[in-house]
Amino acid sequence: MLTGIVFSYIFYPSYLRINKKITNKNFSSLITAAAVILIITLPLFFVLNTISKEAYTTYLLSRQVATSGQFFECQPADKAVCAIPNYLADKVDDPKIKYYFDETIRGATTKITRSISNILFSIPRFMLDLFVMLFVMFFLFRDGKIFVDKIECMLPLEEKHREHVFRKLNDMTYAVIYGSIIIAVIQGTLGGIGFLIFGLPSPLLWGIVMVFAALIPFIGSSVIWFPAALMLIFNGYLNSEITLIIKGVILTLYGIFIVGTIDNILKPKIIGSKGGLHPVLVLLGVIGGLKFLGVIGLVIGPILLAMLVTFIEIYEEEKSDKNEA
Repeated sequence: MLTGIVFSYIFYPSYLRINKKITNKNFSSLITAAAVILIITLPLFFVLNTISKEAYTTYLLSRQVATSGQFFECQPADKAVCAIPNYLADKVDDPKIKYYFDETIRGATTKITRSISNILFSIPRFMLDLFVMLFVMFFLFRDGKIFVDKIECMLPLEEKHREHVFRKLNDMTYAVIYGSIIIAVIQGTLGGIGFLIFGLPSPLLWGIVMVFAALIPFIGSSVIWFPAALMLIFNGYLNSEITLIIKGVILTLYGIFIVGTIDNILKPKIIGSKGGLHPVLVLLGVIGGLKFLGVIGLVIGPILLAMLVTFIEIYEEEKSDKNEA
């Protein structure tokens, strides 16, 4: 329901444009809500499908190489590079280590199978969530302005304070939502540039995927660039190319210090400057909202804190007016 409310706010201007061409409010609301559902689900399925295919391919390749022992075979000109792989190659011949190695692979296979099963079992609940979102968005597109006007009239505040509260609510919601989108686009662009610089395939495609992955809390775009960096390092060992190893290490550092820090540095500043809230409070709102409300708390948390600050300001103003009187 909260997600439906947030997306109703985001796409309400789109509903107004559609309603100008289709004067029937019910029909225009249904079209807008259905379009929002498609906008959400199609990229999501695309990202998940791409990530799952790449992860499964990487897993199969790693298992094949590891079980054959090729991963630990290294004979380049630079012996220092091969010191660790050759040492591991000698240890792998130990029956005990082989047993633990096989158990690790078997455990990883079980976890992957279990994860796929959990995703399949969660599809009915996901479809129910989409239906609830569609239901909420339909009525908010159609009657949202009426609801907002009634809530505004019910607030036990003076007219100037009511306007201030709703203006702050609008500014903070705008800042949080569009600030998150701007940061995601920046991270995806930087990630795609990194893929291009280090010679990875399809930098444009993976840059777009990282835009959507950047919206995922905590994990973010690292779900894309970190496996890519590991693959460069692995391929460097397997093909005895020190250049690939260096590229993988630099890509890891690039992802951590360039792509990864953008979210922590720019997001509080963008949201704080647009919404009139201190960056520390923005960060607190994001963390607290995520803790208590889940993913949607990334949006709701800072908004609630902004409302709290606004009501404190109103209280201080009223108290000051009474003291002067």
